[in-house]
Amino acid sequence: MEAMPWRIRRRVPAGLAPWKALADAWDLDPRLARLAWMRGADRPEALAWRLDADWQRTTDPHLLPGVDRAVERIRRAIEAGEHIVVYGDYDVDGVTATALLVRTLEKMGADVSFFIPNRFSDGYGLHLDCIAELKATCKPGLLISVDCGVRSVDEVKASTELGLDWVITDHHALGAELPPACAVVHPHLEEYPNRFLAGVGVAFKLAQALLGAVPHPVGADAVFLDGLLKLVAIGTVADVMPLVDENALLVRRGLDSLGGKNGPGLAALLRAAKKEGAIGAQDIAFGLAPRLNAVGRMGGAEDAVRLLLTRDRTEAETLMLRVEALNLERRAIQQELTARLPPPGEGAFDLVMDPTAHKGVIGIVAGHRMRTSGRPSGVCTVIDGVAHCSLRAPEGYDLGELLTLAQPFILGGGGHRVAAGLSFLAPRFAFVRQALQQGARMQAEGREIPPQMVDGGPSELPDDGDLARLEPYGQGFAPPMGNLQGSLVSCTTFGADHWKLRLAGLADPITWFDRQGRPAQPKAGDFLHVAATPQGSERWGRSWLVDSVLGEALP
Repeated sequence: MEAMPWRIRRRVPAGLAPWKALADAWDLDPRLARLAWMRGADRPEALAWRLDADWQRTTDPHLLPGVDRAVERIRRAIEAGEHIVVYGDYDVDGVTATALLVRTLEKMGADVSFFIPNRFSDGYGLHLDCIAELKATCKPGLLISVDCGVRSVDEVKASTELGLDWVITDHHALGAELPPACAVVHPHLEEYPNRFLAGVGVAFKLAQALLGAVPHPVGADAVFLDGLLKLVAIGTVADVMPLVDENALLVRRGLDSLGGKNGPGLAALLRAAKKEGAIGAQDIAFGLAPRLNAVGRMGGAEDAVRLLLTRDRTEAETLMLRVEALNLERRAIQQELTARLPPPGEGAFDLVMDPTAHKGVIGIVAGHRMRTSGRPSGVCTVIDGVAHCSLRAPEGYDLGELLTLAQPFILGGGGHRVAAGLSFLAPRFAFVRQALQQGARMQAEGREIPPQMVDGGPSELPDDGDLARLEPYGQGFAPPMGNLQGSLVSCTTFGADHWKLRLAGLADPITWFDRQGRPAQPKAGDFLHVAATPQGSERWGRSWLVDSVLGEALP
């Protein structure tokens, strides 16, 4: 792991405390107000989404394009007794969105079931073979997509010929043409205020409109919707959507609800992840989401949906055992592939192919390589002569534009600016890599690799209880990052090659997990300079989790 240049996240004017207005308005510890100011909160109202997460601040769901048509068609299906199938996706966003909409339709008395395509046999999105099988086995009158479908024009057209209606709900990039569904619900259509909704966020807005809890829920509706926000929090954090504005409010309410009483499935998931007490967004990112994601990465994701929906404690424990076993298997396969691949080269786009790579882990490994190199990365596997690739990019790049450049050589692709997938005939690998590298070079021109941003030394960061007031931390509102340095007192190994360190003058322990490119184990007396995030635990107190090694300080 190379030492990274670093700087304080935001330059503080000499002799001034520009965060004082935040501290006064919200009765914040000055260190917490400083942390918020470091993240661009200049005025007190910027923190209202977090510190006063009231339903009155949320956007009326009827403003979401397509919602009114969707509500009309779904209510008509319920009244007519039509069977409704919720067609989801196998990642955490899709799984939580599926569970959320099924739970809502059940509450409304609908005849409803769900379907999740298999990552390996079906792939992402709507597939006519799956749709035809659903027609034969479930006989639905209406299908509702969540977290997929906005580019499935041909599949929806073919469904119409089969006598099937669709409501499409999605948040992925729009295509040139919308599918001819009864309704397309998407935050990028028209001028909707919150363009950062995850797929589960879109499903939530539809659920709120279906229940008539508008413009804002009250009473029993508010209680039920707060329960659904647990799923919104998990899916939004897992899909790395910006935790700003309304997203921050929805996730904050979801986190607060997760810290209370939970159903059997979520309770089992929290126990498996060893999460207790107040839950933060990073607990989702590194504890809950990987476990739910593992189900779809290793096969079919149905058990993840069942876990979230079950009301039976025994069934929840049985499902959680399966989920945990799949997560452990995923970790082992991921670690083996990471060790087998060559290190990132010098090209502007790090694209590698391993024909035997497990399709379920290539996205995780691509993300690790991206963070190690600071450049866009992709990992490909080969199935029946077709290369399937997962791509990841740092902020400042746009994978959608890069896929456009590679269009002449690929069979298909899509996703977000910083996470995408594509497929192409394996012999075209060199052409695809050249197109992606050329595009990445163009995007990188004049772009400096960003330094590691830190918030200051340990004494400048608030206590754990205060830190929780600004939740959620994540994309768009970075987790706290401390600048730790000093002489190493001790370094011991625990678990699978993880380190526990003690620094002179720092009472709290430091944890350093095994990461690609980590230096040789330090020894007592060595000088250590790292960026680390504070980790609070009711049982163990504060510790620090190493993020990167720091080198030269930038002005």
